[in-house]
Amino acid sequence: MSYDNTEETRNIASRYEFAVQPIAMKNTHHAEKTELLIGRNFDWFLG
Repeated sequence: MSYDNTEETRNIASRYEFAVQPIAMKNTHHAEKTELLIGRNFDWFLG
């Protein structure tokens, strides 16, 4: 699941010791934006 790339989201993830990885996304209007993946481990993502 992805989340808005905001300072508040990053702070909450940090508080609970989650890793954060920014990713490029497009919304339904094809506008590009950066969102966050939040999880315990991104070895699968960083490959």
